[in-house]
Amino acid sequence: MSLLLAVGLGGCASPCERLSKGVCAGGDADYCAAVDAWLATRLVDPATKEPLVGEARDQMCGAIYDNVEMFYAYQFKAKQKILGEPDFILASQKKAQEEAEAYEEASKKINEEPGESPGGANMSD
Repeated sequence: MSLLLAVGLGGCASPCERLSKGVCAGGDADYCAAVDAWLATRLVDPATKEPLVGEARDQMCGAIYDNVEMFYAYQFKAKQKILGEPDFILASQKKAQEEAEAYEEASKKINEEPGESPGGANMSD
């Protein structure tokens, strides 16, 4: 019975309300309002670039909410755009990035240090 009640209560919200609450994911009121505004810019007709309304909007919200990959992509992108969270870095890319940063730092130090070049003494004598 509790399962039916939970399903029944979840069905009361419109697809766009469910999507907005899901993307907001427990954020504060300001963040949730920003999510609503951001979603409004994303839910547009691809041909006309006009905001979706009515049944078309509900269908799009439902499709995003029901597709796990799309839902998490919207959740991630909202945090990125609204909160400024950076793009993620794959673990396999992290070592390469660290090595590149170390190389850049070493290059800066070499270019900043005045004095003799590391080439050594003149061996022609």
